[in-house]
Amino acid sequence: MGERYDGLQFDEVKQLITKYTSFSLGHQIIEQLQPSFNKLVVERENGRLKQATGMVVSYGTMPFSGIYDVTHEVSLALKDVTLSPLDLIKIASQAYGINQIKKYVSNCDCQKELVRELTDSLTAFEKTAATINKCISYSGDIYDNASSNLSSIRRKTKNLKKTINDKLTEYISKNQSMLQDNIIAYRNGRSVILVKNTYKNTIDGLQYGSSSSKGATYIEPNAFIGLNNQLLQLIEDEKQEIAKILFELSQLIKKDGASYLANVNTLGLLDALFAKAQWAKEVDGTVGEISETDLILIKARHPLIDSNKVVANDYRIISPVKTILITGPNTGGKTVSLKVIGLFSIMFLSAMPLLAQEAKIPIFDNVFYDIGDGQSINADLSTFSSHISKISEICQKATTRSLVILDELGGSTDPNEGQAFASAVLEYFRRKNIYVVATTHFSKLKAYANQHENIMLSAVEFDHDNLKPTFRYIENSIGSSNAIETAKRFGINDEIIDLAYAFKAQQSNVDDMLIEKLQKQLEEVRQKQNLLSNKEQLLRQMFQKLEAEKEKLNNEKNQIIEHAKEEAVDIVNFAKQKSEEIIEELKQQKNYQINEVAKLKHQLSQIIEEETEEDTIDEEIEVGDYVKVKLTNQKGKVISIDRKNILIDSSGIRIRTGISSVVKTGKPIPKKIKEVKTRVKASGQFSIELNLIGMRVDDAIDKMDKYLDEAILKNVPFVRIIHGYGTGALRNAIWERLKKYKFVKRFEHGSATDGSSGVTIVYFKE
Repeated sequence: MGERYDGLQFDEVKQLITKYTSFSLGHQIIEQLQPSFNKLVVERENGRLKQATGMVVSYGTMPFSGIYDVTHEVSLALKDVTLSPLDLIKIASQAYGINQIKKYVSNCDCQKELVRELTDSLTAFEKTAATINKCISYSGDIYDNASSNLSSIRRKTKNLKKTINDKLTEYISKNQSMLQDNIIAYRNGRSVILVKNTYKNTIDGLQYGSSSSKGATYIEPNAFIGLNNQLLQLIEDEKQEIAKILFELSQLIKKDGASYLANVNTLGLLDALFAKAQWAKEVDGTVGEISETDLILIKARHPLIDSNKVVANDYRIISPVKTILITGPNTGGKTVSLKVIGLFSIMFLSAMPLLAQEAKIPIFDNVFYDIGDGQSINADLSTFSSHISKISEICQKATTRSLVILDELGGSTDPNEGQAFASAVLEYFRRKNIYVVATTHFSKLKAYANQHENIMLSAVEFDHDNLKPTFRYIENSIGSSNAIETAKRFGINDEIIDLAYAFKAQQSNVDDMLIEKLQKQLEEVRQKQNLLSNKEQLLRQMFQKLEAEKEKLNNEKNQIIEHAKEEAVDIVNFAKQKSEEIIEELKQQKNYQINEVAKLKHQLSQIIEEETEEDTIDEEIEVGDYVKVKLTNQKGKVISIDRKNILIDSSGIRIRTGISSVVKTGKPIPKKIKEVKTRVKASGQFSIELNLIGMRVDDAIDKMDKYLDEAILKNVPFVRIIHGYGTGALRNAIWERLKKYKFVKRFEHGSATDGSSGVTIVYFKE
């Protein structure tokens, strides 16, 4: 036991997540993750993980390019240590990295408030980064323009090197006979020549040792000593200037050192957060939710079992149940079930993703365990005394908000005493109202558990046909150890197997028979529940299918109606266009009665208006409604309705048809238009005067056209068009238009007493 939770394999799961971290600090934070037992912290961190996971799923993971753990470098700067060029470049690169992170968060259009709390606290220090990048290359070289003094020193150095090189080249050409080689060599940063030993005392200068062949000596001629001294001084000046530049840059880091360290810490938290989110996406994980009392894990999978082999199970501790006692065969998955419940609780409290479809977990104040499977616990904990020691510690520390995990409670000792002790431990925890998940093979412990409503018996399934476990966890079920069946599966010979069954029959007691009876009863109940569940699912699927079909039919019906309406509008528009063309042609015919043209146009307008106004109504049809027969387009009034049949009166003719064969029109059938004579007298309210003053030319012409058609229909001899004086544009347009009317006899200005040139009198042909 302890903070590492080794027995629950917590560290192994953390190692899976560290593979998704981007830099060392994020890796370290994941490795050091520990559960929090504070509700506010658990709620906040899981909420932040949920938002980060949503961001990763929708927008990819957060970029961490240019991000390093610069804690050590910043700490040195805080101590006035001059940082190296590469150290400064590492720190400066964070400006780019932080800006990329902020840009990523800004572009994520989803829930991100808790993530943004972290990113908003980051400071890029772009000005400092720009200053560093101006002085130092990415590879760590100091630029000439890092300071004016450095630029001057390097320029002088370059010129002096050229001077020395040129003079030495000239010196070599003059003294070739005394030289071993025609090259300029360097010793201790000074330019020298290689002189044959026979001439080494001939040339005045400082000697710097022999060549590798010992046949020549490196000599710095006296004429070049001063120049070399100047060069070495310039080189030293350059070093001092670079040191000064680096120190000043380091002081910039020191000035904001605390903020740089805060940045690093936040970046580590973000790296760890998005590593968890990336892992959640990869393993199809979920983020747990806080539950007040119940623990619910749906389709939970152990993260360390191969995804192709792991069996997903549902685990529930729902009030009033506080204890689960898991039974069933060895190697059947009991311990895995224990670990899933304990491990997921710790992972949830550590704000880690859970491999489940749904997870609701209480805020435990700790998770205690005694798992002695020999896999995650040291060998010296396998004895009964070590188990007792651990259980004793748990009893002292556990509270009503603790979760206790116990594997093979009461094992490693005499079965009778072990069963008694196990029953006593469970009873103690039951009375203290502590959450417990335990496994057992003991029949008496199963019988004890069956007597209490707050203890749920469950089992891992065993396939008796194939003599092997299925690893399925079944609630409200009792499992047997199936030790003999397991032995048979592993190849124990039949003679031993038969003897084992015989001994088992002799040793069976009342408790065993009771357990066997309960097992059969629970199995029958479970089978009935499965049958009901399957039927319920089938009914639900059928209902969903019917609803989908209904929706599909409604959509198709609406599409047909809309399509029909569109076609009707197209037909009416086409007819209207054609009628206008025909009427226009008729107007051109001198021998056609003018007022008949206007009358025909008026009738067509009425018909078109009536047809376009008539819409079908998707409502229930009642007696008195007006309907239309779909097939024949006959229209009439509903007289009676008899179940699925309907009786319609259509212009005195009675029609009986199916109610599904008609549609409601919502408008009375228009009366048949009687034949119109070509000459009618003016009737009704019609003014022989049309005022167009103030109207735009196009609008005025349109209005005049309609007015003149109606004037012809009313059979008036003349009309007055008032257009005013103005610029004369409206009058000119009216006169040009009147010239085109075949039914206009003549037109002229009004008299001096009748509006003069502001009015046009139009006379019609008879």
